[in-house]
Amino acid sequence: MMDISVIMPCYNSAQTINQTLNSILEQKTKYNFEIVIIDDGSSDNTVDIVKRQMDSHPNIRLFFQKHKFQAEARNLGIAKATGKYLMFSDADDLYRPRFIETMGDLIQTNQLVIAGIEKQFSSGTTEIENHSILQTVHNQVELIGDYLTKNQEMDVGLWNKIFVKEIITQNQLKMNNKNFFEDSLFVLQYLSVIDYQKIEYTNLIGYTLFKHVGSTTNTFDSQLLEKCDFYIDKVAKIIQKTPAIEQYFNAFKARIYLFYVHRSIVNNPSWSSTEQKNILKRVLKLNTFQHLSLKYSIAILFAYLMPQKYIDLYRNRG
Repeated sequence: MMDISVIMPCYNSAQTINQTLNSILEQKTKYNFEIVIIDDGSSDNTVDIVKRQMDSHPNIRLFFQKHKFQAEARNLGIAKATGKYLMFSDADDLYRPRFIETMGDLIQTNQLVIAGIEKQFSSGTTEIENHSILQTVHNQVELIGDYLTKNQEMDVGLWNKIFVKEIITQNQLKMNNKNFFEDSLFVLQYLSVIDYQKIEYTNLIGYTLFKHVGSTTNTFDSQLLEKCDFYIDKVAKIIQKTPAIEQYFNAFKARIYLFYVHRSIVNNPSWSSTEQKNILKRVLKLNTFQHLSLKYSIAILFAYLMPQKYIDLYRNRG
């Protein structure tokens, strides 16, 4: 049995996976770790690259599935992992030095550890996130409420965290949600079954996330609203078990619908001001703004009250 399993889905990742693997294999740590790679039906030479690495690194294990996308690949990785603790990596990002060692040390007396991230954009700019919005919560209700309404990318991502596998298996947690926000939903499910006092935070920038142009966020998806509603329904079922959290629900929905509005403005040439008002009308309630940041509150009101101007400004931003 390993101390830590790093789960890595890959699909046609030949251009990046070698560098990603090296960043993990070169980690200096006292912990025994394995890299559990799930190939999601690659048609390039991704598998050949992985097999060459396996020749000199017996802690790499490779499994295969037909092209079922990332959520199912991660589920298979969780099932195959032998580590007491689980970490995740995408096949086009990087682990930073001391990441595994730091996370391994901190998880020993905790149920979850969250590290900082570096985001590198194709434009050449870099952003750092190393202070989780969850650090200042005072109880379990605030933990879930702030996660739903104030999260940053470092809060919802899988790759800057270390999880206890036994908690995942005992609670039968899985990635699903039609590969839409499946990582955010998984983290929410995990947070819902652990003690907020057993979460540790480190300012270490442990993971470099590369933000690529041409991803799903830049492509028109005719089913996006359906996926947003499906995600909202999944979250509703989780928080129904704790009625005190329902006060945050409209603010959470508002963020998801604003996300939908933004994607539609950018990717749907026929997007109209009428459609925009109809979507946002769903969440125009007083308790929506009670739990939203000022930035989100202003954006939603602006997008609703002056929809065409908002559309024009958002399309021409930056």
